[in-house]
Amino acid sequence: MKSKQQLRKKSWIPVLSTVFVVGLAACDNDGEKALDTSSSSSSSSATAVKRTMPTGPATGILVDSPVSGVTFAATSGKSGTTDEKGSFNFNHGDKIEFKLGGLTLGNIPGSQIVTPIELAGDNANKLQNLLVLLQSLDSDSDLSNGISISRETANAVKGSINLDSSPETFADSAGLKDIMEASGISGEVKTPEAARTHFLSQGVALLSAQVWVSYTNQTASVLRVAADSSGEYLQGDARPDDSCDENRVCGGKTVFQAGVEYGVAKAADFDNRGFKLVSTPSVDTNLKAGFSNPGPTRRVRTDGSELINSDIVAVQRAREQGSVFGELFHIAKPIQLSDENEVAEKEVKESRYAKIDNDANGIVGAWAYDSEAIKTQTLVFFPNGKYMMIDPTGATQREDQVKCAKPGIEFSSYTYNKGGNNFSLSSFTYNTNGCAGFSDVEGSIGFTLSSDGNTAKLDKPGEPSVTLYRVSK
Repeated sequence: MKSKQQLRKKSWIPVLSTVFVVGLAACDNDGEKALDTSSSSSSSSATAVKRTMPTGPATGILVDSPVSGVTFAATSGKSGTTDEKGSFNFNHGDKIEFKLGGLTLGNIPGSQIVTPIELAGDNANKLQNLLVLLQSLDSDSDLSNGISISRETANAVKGSINLDSSPETFADSAGLKDIMEASGISGEVKTPEAARTHFLSQGVALLSAQVWVSYTNQTASVLRVAADSSGEYLQGDARPDDSCDENRVCGGKTVFQAGVEYGVAKAADFDNRGFKLVSTPSVDTNLKAGFSNPGPTRRVRTDGSELINSDIVAVQRAREQGSVFGELFHIAKPIQLSDENEVAEKEVKESRYAKIDNDANGIVGAWAYDSEAIKTQTLVFFPNGKYMMIDPTGATQREDQVKCAKPGIEFSSYTYNKGGNNFSLSSFTYNTNGCAGFSDVEGSIGFTLSSDGNTAKLDKPGEPSVTLYRVSK
């Protein structure tokens, strides 16, 4: 019997992997654009790693659950109707118009994941009404197997429907019950509360589309989410200790530090910036760097190629030049408001994770010790010659290391010798998992790829061989 930490497949979630594998194969790499993925938390002296943005043909998915029966028309000329997987075709850089019958749902930049959040833009009423509209018109009223909207139902949806209207009156004003009855759809129109509840249930699973990374030559952060409804996640952070919070309010205690976090997350709320995630971690050594301490305004979403974290923070005002002593020890006066009625100015601050680099015929990518678990030791090899171990267990095969091994992370440089079937590690910047991992190894470590590149045999000197499983794609 599988443990509860092991992956449990949810009916439509594998669609994400299929869509992105097809989309990646279609990309024209010769026309890729540079993307700076430096972590927002890294120091100004960190060297940003340049990634590439894809161009050329791509495949996306329209999802609350996958939505079929919606027409799309991209500026490149690609058009059609979303299928049972919710998929549509476009070129990177396109704008896409999505319509249901005569009603325009949105005209937005193309991306690999489109949800009502993207379709609604900054309009909160439209977001709620789109959820009610799409969920109510599902042909079998079973959202767990997708949202299937028949041609007959779509043709009954008129362009005069006002998606900006009040959610309390939208269903009546849009005539949704009449459309359902004419189309033979049983059941009642979804209430705003029921529609919100269903969309919240999809929030964490949407993040499982990729293994997400943000890294420089000095720091790295990695997030992996289970591809099911369990909400399990694993996050590793290699970063300097920081005693300042998101608003750069600093105190005597460390707020963020290098470490690992494993737990179960759920979406507790959402708005037009994304989902508010809360978690119950069982392993948490990175303090506030993960999901375990979400601020009230922190939101997360993904467009399929990036994971976007956003928060509402106080705008930082320019500080007067202080004394040398004050500057040296970061002593600064608090923000001075002009009077008691003034409210400190706020802004939305974003940090972005990119999908992990993956070399199907090499070592670059993410490798797990257990193919079916999220709570498992995971090795990440970045294309800039940096290695990271995310270790939520602190497990070791040697009895003499049991007491000194613990959950944590390792971060170092690596060199890979494909012909010699090995890699070597050097210059460990972070090592918080004690004697677990590879920080004590001198010399090379065996790494033999399988013929299909999906597994590798790991040979750590003095220990039995271990099979690694590629979890990046």
